[in-house]
Amino acid sequence: MKTIIFTNQKGGVGKTTVTREVGITLSIWGHSVLLIDADPQGNLTKSLMDPPESGLYEAFEGEVFQPVELRPNLALLAGDSRLAALEKRYLGDVDAYGKLSSLFDEGKLSGFDFVLIDSPPSLGIMTLNGLAAADYFVIPLRPALYSLQGTNDLLASVAKVKKSLNPGLELLGVIVNDFLPGPIISRQLRTEIEEVFGQRVFATAISRTIKVEEAIASRAGVVEQESKIAAEVTALAEEFKTRLGL
Repeated sequence: MKTIIFTNQKGGVGKTTVTREVGITLSIWGHSVLLIDADPQGNLTKSLMDPPESGLYEAFEGEVFQPVELRPNLALLAGDSRLAALEKRYLGDVDAYGKLSSLFDEGKLSGFDFVLIDSPPSLGIMTLNGLAAADYFVIPLRPALYSLQGTNDLLASVAKVKKSLNPGLELLGVIVNDFLPGPIISRQLRTEIEEVFGQRVFATAISRTIKVEEAIASRAGVVEQESKIAAEVTALAEEFKTRLGL
């Protein structure tokens, strides 16, 4: 099982979109995938289904929970606004950052080939739980002014997690999302990202397109449409597998 968290404390960079689309694509290819929505906004959950009766909140609180099977090979552990209350309640709790890891250690989230975690735009308890439980982290970035702002804070937090909670955590890569190839500034900013992260940047960038919103509206994946972005997501998922040695 490979556990990957998509994280960036900046909002609007496409964490949910990339988590969703890569997960759906891998499931279509026959891999069993669990999506975990660790964001109190619950956008990943809303994009896939109506709010279920239980989810990550119940799992963290030690209550009965069950991931929802969305389709063959694809399940979701839902998130909702109650996770924000846990962020406050767990402050100062010595076990606050290991709750998700415990669920894996206890075998309560087993049997999947991939676990993909969508994190909130912050470096709070939910994100740190994901980093503590993951094998890899992925940083989605938009080619926009100040897109790299805050990245040092994220990497500093990762370094602390590696030191105290999860020494095996590795950066799988950086994804350029919401890319417009036409404007010169957009290409320049993509180049800037590549200069900072080098080979860590995925070769496949995800274009800005209404097709993503159309897929969310139909609760389907963009790979199930015939479009340019379907080819991009397919290439990105293939690159994921290559980077994981699969």
